[in-house]
Amino acid sequence: MMYFILITFFLFSKVVCVCVCVCVCVALYAVDPQCPRCPPPPVNVPMPHMREPQMHMHARPMHVRPAVPMAQAASGARDTPEVMAEMSVLPSQPTRTGRAQAQEVRRTISLPDDCRTVFVTYSVDVAEEIFPFVTFLINHGFRPAIDIFDNAVRQMDMNKWMDSYLKDKSVLIIMVISPKYKIDIEGDGSDQHGLHTKYIHSQLQNEFIQQRCLNFRLVPVLFPNANQSHVPLWLQSTRVFRWPHDAQDLLLRLLREERYIAPPLGRDLTLSIRPL
Repeated sequence: MMYFILITFFLFSKVVCVCVCVCVCVALYAVDPQCPRCPPPPVNVPMPHMREPQMHMHARPMHVRPAVPMAQAASGARDTPEVMAEMSVLPSQPTRTGRAQAQEVRRTISLPDDCRTVFVTYSVDVAEEIFPFVTFLINHGFRPAIDIFDNAVRQMDMNKWMDSYLKDKSVLIIMVISPKYKIDIEGDGSDQHGLHTKYIHSQLQNEFIQQRCLNFRLVPVLFPNANQSHVPLWLQSTRVFRWPHDAQDLLLRLLREERYIAPPLGRDLTLSIRPL
């Protein structure tokens, strides 16, 4: 009996020693290196609880948010200006103001191919002046459809050729206004070209009436030998461009762009109320 008690006491002592050793090891090694009150871990002692996070840190890529947005970092300018801005196509002269010159932002406009075609209607009195005008359009990336390029026109019916552009709503129509143009649209047509001009004018006028007198794709251009009185009465209320004075505004109209860009709305105002 005494022998059995001694063996039990001896085993119990071993278990207590093992538990004490485990507690001491945990107290020595399981320290937080970021805590200022914990003692530093022993040198050359592996730290299992720190090794796993380090492995995850090397395995996962770190996504660092840039301090400046990418668009601003690349160009140095914001897309939405805080002041009134003016858009131009041709090179503009710098304006002298009392404050620092605002940074000019340039961007490239790429029109779809079907939006580059413009139909031009005119009268014979501006036949010589129409060539530099058409060259101007071609140099700026537009494809003018005009009867002076008659290779394709002679191979098909003239009315079908005109209707193919008049019925296509994506095609802008330039109406070249001159003294002879007013005679052609109001007279009985003294020549074949005048008859075609009158036919196109009637088609455009009917479209304008069907759209409740709203102009979506007609671009009236006043040539130097004409004045405001030669503009058709139903177009008196729309914007008329003068060639070549309004060349820049004409390009912006064909590009479907506005010249002036309004600044964003300001913040809410704060009212101060005080007793009297």
